[in-house]
Formats: sequence, C-alpha cells, structure tokens
Amino acid sequence: MIVAFAAAAAILALLVGGIGMLALRFRWEPEAARKGSHVAVGLACLPLPLLFADATPVIALAAVACAGLVALRAVPALRARFGCALHGIARASLGEFAFVAGVALAFVLAHGDFAAYAAAILTLTLGDTAAALIGRRFGRHPYAIGRARKSVEGSCAFFAVAALVCALVPGAASIAAVAAFALATTLAEAFAGDGLDNAAIPLAGLLALRLFTGVSP
Repeated sequence: MIVAFAAAAAILALLVGGIGMLALRFRWEPEAARKGSHVAVGLACLPLPLLFADATPVIALAAVACAGLVALRAVPALRARFGCALHGIARASLGEFAFVAGVALAFVLAHGDFAAYAAAILTLTLGDTAAALIGRRFGRHPYAIGRARKSVEGSCAFFAVAALVCALVPGAASIAAVAAFALATTLAEAFAGDGLDNAAIPLAGLLALRLFTGVSP
C-alpha cells in the first residue's frame, strides 16, 4: 500500500507540475492549460479504487495533495514554475481544492462500487471540460447564478456527457437513473461557483444514483 500511495502521489504531482511547465514553455491559453490539468488528473484518479481497498489512504492522499496545492499558491517560485496550469486564470477559484475533495467524496460515497465511482469521476473530468469548451466556443445564451457565469450551450454539453457516461455504467440500464444522474450533476455544475462544482458534481451524481435503483453505491 505504501508503494501504491507513493506512486499515486508522485504521478499526480508530476502531472500538475509537468502541465504547468508545458503551459509556461509553450504559452498555452490559461483556461486550456487549466482544463488540460483537470482532465489529466481526473483520468489518473480513476484507478484509485483498484489500488486501495478503503478510504484511509485516499483521504491521506487528498491531504498531501492539498498541502502541495497550498505550496503552489503560497511559494512564488513554485507558483511561477509549476503553477501556470492552475493559476493562470484571472478569476478567483478554489477549483483545485474542490477537485481533490470531489475525488475523495466519490471514493467514500461509492462504497467500493467502481462503476459508480468511475461515472462520477468521468463526469467531473469530461463533462466539466466539455461545458467550458463548448460554452466558450458556442455559448450564445449566457446566464448567471450568483457569481457563477454559465451558458445554456455549455450546460447542454455537460448534460449530454453526463448522460452518456452514466448510460455506459454497467447496471445503469434504468432511464430514470441516467436522467437523474445527468440532471443532478448538470444542476450542480450550474449552481456551484468559484470552482466548488468540482466537489458538487460527484456528490450530486452519487446521491442521485443512490436514490434510483440503476446503480446502488
């Protein structure tokens, strides 16, 4: 377990720092760099239930990740060299910390059900990215909920990705389960601002699956 823990921590650190260095070297657009880091780290977190049998090492890994993220914010040299993928955007965001919390929540709430965990993490990883990219490129109907700025097109893209991911989960044959999962995660993405949607999406999705019988975490 110690080897798996060390390997997981090293891989996540290399992904965040490596993408930050690439973003700095090739002058990536800040939002693209942030979403690239979002997708890479999310996919790297998929195997966690296969590596760890209980939540303790995952929570410990989340604590280590948060400590590293604090260092990226607080130490100017680290921020300048490795933090471009996370801190290049102008708006205030707690998204990286909420992402860590979202992964840990998904692990705990899935109760060892890899399919449910995968649905939550893939929706967080791919749905949120699709909403941002489609919203920026094709968003013609913006709306605001509190400080969150979204678009109808981006939300529709998120819903489509969430429904597709849930429909592909073994055991989620119920149309009601797929619809509930997609609607709950889309609303979580729409209502949560300042990056907190990264924690709200897996929480809402797994709670929706628990209420419906397609997948029971």
